[in-house]
Amino acid sequence: MPRNRGRFETPLLFFHLAAIGLAIGPVLFFGAVVAPATFRVLPTRDMAATLVSPVLSGACVIAEVAFGVLFATSWWLSRDGVARVTRGLLTRLPIVGFFAVLVIRELLIPQMDRIRAEAPGLIDNLPAADPSRLLLDRYHRLATGFFTAALAVGVVVLILTARLLSVGRAAPEASASRPPVPKLLDLS
Repeated sequence: MPRNRGRFETPLLFFHLAAIGLAIGPVLFFGAVVAPATFRVLPTRDMAATLVSPVLSGACVIAEVAFGVLFATSWWLSRDGVARVTRGLLTRLPIVGFFAVLVIRELLIPQMDRIRAEAPGLIDNLPAADPSRLLLDRYHRLATGFFTAALAVGVVVLILTARLLSVGRAAPEASASRPPVPKLLDLS
């Protein structure tokens, strides 16, 4: 990465790396710690889901903002001197991540909450073949898949950013000219 890229390069890189952390961190923490602990501690899955649903919505909002910032900073950081494929991935993957968490927050969570509210009792007490339980399981698998996609996008953007920082951007080539020849003193 050339040293004279402008005074905005360092703050943009800070926001870019912070956004990567916010795109990966809450998703990973929710999936690895919050959800399993909540479902293990609370007596019913319905109670756990009632607690987890707003937390998941909040994690999705954080990830949406992070992916929006990632798009802007990736576009700026890769605007020149970066391979076309790398620039394409750095600017398009945040869009994929944004829509993945948007689908979870806007489409899947409300449907899961509606199914739980309209169920004729606790979901845990319904038979395994009950349509409400089957539909809830399907939505849960979809949400897990989209969550995994958002996490994968964050990791790939992190890897591409690390590669961009380690390899640097193509510097303008210096012309291959001879070294200057010393001028002789002309005494004529």
